[in-house]
Amino acid sequence: MVTRFRPLEAGEPVGVVALSGPVDPEALAGGLAALWETGHPVVVAPNVQDRWGYLAGEDGRRLEGLLHVLDAGARVVVAARGGYGVSRVLDRMPWERLVRDGVVFVGFSDLSSLLNHLAGRGGAVQVHGPMAAVGLARPANRDRLLAVLEGRLAGRVLFGFGPGRVVRPGRARGRAVGGNLTVLCSTLGTPWEPDFEGSVLFMEEVGEPLYRLDRLLTQLRASGKLDRVKALIGGSLRGCKPASQREETWNRLLREAAPPGVPVVSGLPFGHGARNQAIPVGATVEVDTGTGRITWGD
Repeated sequence: MVTRFRPLEAGEPVGVVALSGPVDPEALAGGLAALWETGHPVVVAPNVQDRWGYLAGEDGRRLEGLLHVLDAGARVVVAARGGYGVSRVLDRMPWERLVRDGVVFVGFSDLSSLLNHLAGRGGAVQVHGPMAAVGLARPANRDRLLAVLEGRLAGRVLFGFGPGRVVRPGRARGRAVGGNLTVLCSTLGTPWEPDFEGSVLFMEEVGEPLYRLDRLLTQLRASGKLDRVKALIGGSLRGCKPASQREETWNRLLREAAPPGVPVVSGLPFGHGARNQAIPVGATVEVDTGTGRITWGD
């Protein structure tokens, strides 16, 4: 994986696209307002309020929306929301252009496959973080995202955590890979499967019963994709039930999935929870459970 990072510059436009599900207009308005408050011009894809069943327009229409914001000069592209739809258009994405122009996507959930693949094929460092209609209106999420995009966290601490978050102690250094657990598993055996080797693997989920988390992690482990990961990092599990057993079960599953000696940290604020702290996907990160820090290493 060869990744590059170029900070968002003052006055540089930011695009907003809808590559997945239909977008709630009120939620979108709040996120767009938050983006305008950063001082960056905002270019919105024409299909952002389209609805075609469970998608924000037909496949071609959603891709046209992306090309519109790219043609308007946006290098940083924020997803309006996730849901489902990105996987339908991965085979038609303008990958060469995205790599050449150093395009940075911001999103999570359904965007996980896009973020990891683009970083993995030599594109820019991508950002797993809040989307225009999902979390960006919260000032803390917006400010953290801006700090990542502007490079103010490069070489600095991304996450600090106490001993209660340490499932297995240790130190590790590797490429940040990951996102939504279901989406990651759905890429296995496809051209969009991330390169897990040597990675610090971040995983989060929403609304899944605990037995399904077990099934997903068991699939990852049985596939051999976890054999050479450097660390496992667990994020939000909003709505995963039963809640009374969630933390204990998830930590046990992570311990079982991780190779011997690999550090495991759980319960960090990224993913579908209210706090969704942006992560630079494809960047080198360092994990140190002794100091309770995950640092952006380059």
